[in-house]
Amino acid sequence: MKYFIILLSLVLGLNGCKQRDASTVNVKEEEPRTSVTLTHVTLGKIEKEIVFSATTVFQNKSVISAPIPAFITEVLVTPAARVKMGQTLYKIESKEQHALGNGDHVSIPIKAERDGIILDVQQQVGSYVTEGAELCSIAELESLAFEINIPYEQQRYARAGNKCILELPDGTRLTATVHSPLVMMNTTSQAERVIARAKTLFLPEGMNVKAVFTVSDSSSGNGMILPKGAVQSDETLTEHWIMKLSDDSTAIKVPVEIGNSNALEIEIKSSALSPRDRVVLTGGYGLEDGAKVFIVKGEEEL
Repeated sequence: MKYFIILLSLVLGLNGCKQRDASTVNVKEEEPRTSVTLTHVTLGKIEKEIVFSATTVFQNKSVISAPIPAFITEVLVTPAARVKMGQTLYKIESKEQHALGNGDHVSIPIKAERDGIILDVQQQVGSYVTEGAELCSIAELESLAFEINIPYEQQRYARAGNKCILELPDGTRLTATVHSPLVMMNTTSQAERVIARAKTLFLPEGMNVKAVFTVSDSSSGNGMILPKGAVQSDETLTEHWIMKLSDDSTAIKVPVEIGNSNALEIEIKSSALSPRDRVVLTGGYGLEDGAKVFIVKGEEEL
């Protein structure tokens, strides 16, 4: 009986060891994997671009002034209000009428001389103004233009008729045409100021925008293009690489050379890459060569 109990204990112990070994094997097999989305190389060409700074300006502005020394009795406009020619903006009364204190006196209307938008309102009800004092200013909406600063050595882009893309702070892109250079230069930067126009509804004056011109390129042929998010680089931006799949769960590091780029895409060169390869688009940042990945369903571009 004693030997039977000892034998049973040994059998149970061996079974427990086998189960622990099996659990250890399962843990080793369950390596962590990173979720990624994929993209593919496309063939094409990205034109080289050069970017200059630009600012929105209203070229036609008018100042509404007081015709006589007077007191402001009514203010009928606010900043950014749109007005029509002949619309009453202010009502005033002469200082003599004001001194009499007779409310029956007729106020003098101050009217808009043209259609436009009110830029600012300088005077308020009850204010005393002298003759010629500024009451408000009006800008013609149709006179909105873009003033581009082009270095003198790049003046070939300042020629009338040249096309460019104006990129607004919110990412909106407008096609514009260069009209004419101004007669003055920026004395500090030695940049030539050029007027360009684009079709747009309304923009405030003084907005900083980017003017993007295409640089003529004599090279021909299509190259490989990827979304910018698929290309990684070191801190010094001297080395670039992408992560592509060698199988359904392994991503390998592939060094690439970069070429021209735009806001969304970039040209790359690599003998180890073809349009058939599956390239990691998101989730690849910081992955090591040979990292295990998991393809997010529905995200792979076919």
